[in-house]
Amino acid sequence: MSNFHSFPSTPFIRWFVKDNQSLDRDIRLKLLKGPFTSRAALVAAGMNTLLVCSVAVVLHPTLFFISWLVADMVIWIIRWFLLQRFMASGKSSLRYATDLSLLFGLIWAAEIGIGTAGCIISQDPVLQVLACTSAVSMNGAIAMRNQGIPRYAFTQILLTDIPMKLATLFQPEPMLRLLILQAPMYLTGLWVLLNNLNATLTTAYISEAQSTHSATHDKLTGVLNRLGILNLMTASLNSKTHGDSDFCVLCLDLDGFKKINDANGHATGDRVLVSFSEMVTRVVRKGDAVARIGGDEFIVLMPDTDKISASLIAERIIKGLEDYAGKYENYEGLGVSIGITQTSPSEQGSVDQVLSRADVAMYNAKSAGKNCFRFG
Repeated sequence: MSNFHSFPSTPFIRWFVKDNQSLDRDIRLKLLKGPFTSRAALVAAGMNTLLVCSVAVVLHPTLFFISWLVADMVIWIIRWFLLQRFMASGKSSLRYATDLSLLFGLIWAAEIGIGTAGCIISQDPVLQVLACTSAVSMNGAIAMRNQGIPRYAFTQILLTDIPMKLATLFQPEPMLRLLILQAPMYLTGLWVLLNNLNATLTTAYISEAQSTHSATHDKLTGVLNRLGILNLMTASLNSKTHGDSDFCVLCLDLDGFKKINDANGHATGDRVLVSFSEMVTRVVRKGDAVARIGGDEFIVLMPDTDKISASLIAERIIKGLEDYAGKYENYEGLGVSIGITQTSPSEQGSVDQVLSRADVAMYNAKSAGKNCFRFG
């Protein structure tokens, strides 16, 4: 299931999920996804608490237990609605959808804790066993499901556990008060478990991100490699997000690079490639993608643009390289030929065909005298 959750908007809810602020945004979003990833978990939790509440009402049809049953059902319905309508379906039009989902997760935990406390105070051994077993099992599920946000998960556990422990003070069996003595060890163990699970999950996400980055980025320059840009171009051709918005592809090939590389060594050639990629990255727009697809050949993908904008970028790249080469005597003759093609997502064509058109245009630029751009 796709994840459509976002970071919380309110300071109160943000406090519960602000761990790992130094991590990449995508990793932090992945760590936050626990409460939004499984309808099955929500259904199982709802059936569990509904069973305990129903048994309590059957055995003791008091106002407290009837209210507990009603509250449990209402809270579950709201949580299901938020997950189904604003998270799972990807149609989130509610600004505070994430905040509300996390808030009602806390309210749900408090409701379980208060209801469990009522079962203990009732002195009914059946309810005491059922409610305490249910609460402890729910805490384990909370730790596993929300391990990416340990502060939030531990707060849920506290809201579930503390009322249950305090309730032992208001019933006549003194041995049950041993639960209070057990609380520090139990809660410390869960806190350690949560942090260990979180560390393991975080390491896994970081390793995944690094692996993905290595597979799609050029090791020398840090820009995208052939696989990375082909993936983006494929997505652009298949895009339904921007309708029929055109995108432009620029094919760049350095002129005079081989001569400089042969005369000055590969280390100098590498510095030229790195400097050129950095310059191009600075020149293009924030949403554009730069890739080195091999040797001294680069690709720029410009989504939602036209030939005029692409021309301006091409001119800036040519001028930027001229200024760079002018600083070094041994870089004489260094330039760039650029081929540009404009494509619409509605066109029937492949990535290879788009690249081929841009490549032909680039060779036309070389034939026209190099250090210029042509359209294809």
